[in-house]
Amino acid sequence: MSHNNSGKKFNVFDLFRDLTKFYGILYMLVLAFIVFLGAKYVKTLDYNKLFYAKELLAADTNMRVTLPLKKGSITPPVDVAKLSIPTPELLAKGKDIYNTTCASCHGETGAGNGPAGAALNPPPRNFVNPQPWKNGPKISQMYITLQEGIPNTGMASFSTIPPEDRFAVIQYVHTFNLSYPKDTPEDLALLDQKYSLKNGVKMANQIPLGLAMDLEMLDFDTLKADLNNAVQKLDNDIKDKKDTAVIMLNEIMINKNKALTSLASNTKWNVTAEEFSKFIGTDPLDKGFKASVYQLSPEKLNQIYAYLKNLFVKSRA
Repeated sequence: MSHNNSGKKFNVFDLFRDLTKFYGILYMLVLAFIVFLGAKYVKTLDYNKLFYAKELLAADTNMRVTLPLKKGSITPPVDVAKLSIPTPELLAKGKDIYNTTCASCHGETGAGNGPAGAALNPPPRNFVNPQPWKNGPKISQMYITLQEGIPNTGMASFSTIPPEDRFAVIQYVHTFNLSYPKDTPEDLALLDQKYSLKNGVKMANQIPLGLAMDLEMLDFDTLKADLNNAVQKLDNDIKDKKDTAVIMLNEIMINKNKALTSLASNTKWNVTAEEFSKFIGTDPLDKGFKASVYQLSPEKLNQIYAYLKNLFVKSRA
């Protein structure tokens, strides 16, 4: 206790009590300001996008479960020049496929405003008023997009649908904007040569990923045995830590079982190292792989590809 100049007694406890009141009021003001900012931010949230994101995940799950089981086959020869010319029948077919497969993201009018596309980044292509293209807007270029997909986007590969259906969809998409550039005979010849369309296309086996993930196949189905063998062998190789390819593979997997199941559900990846690169580079997280697959050098990709191809060969029941 002490005296100030006016003679009034000074009590340190009174000062502490006064400071406590001051900081208490200041704390309440800061807290109120934070709550105000939080409320203002919540109002800016686009709940439609949050809802559609949920719908997108649900739709994606349903699609995987309902995809039919198909055995690989050779499609009939495709006349690229003929299919490059729109006909009423081709457009009608393309419209049906588009509305079933594409409209949820790209919108019924092709404006890129479909409900499932609201959660995608980058957003789906606007076919009505298109911006710069990754592959290009010609029929031959859009066919490549449908065949291979576009990595790091929501545009998946549609290589599981017949070539003629892909041409039909592209022809219908071209009706959204009449200024799309035309293909030259050389463009169509190169496309035909690239995918050997005139000789017929080999379609890979199609196994619903949802079914494969749960292994809800027949008890005597060789897929179940093959997959179990592959998982067991990979586990042993990972424990040994002797194979460089195994170490690299283990580093790029999020979920070992999901990754191997994804590979088993579409065997097209084991045709070439390039196909393998395209396969894991399209929606890798969805297939049990990390985004770091994009950072793999061609040499490392080739090593991992060779190991996986050998793994599935040795795991056959």
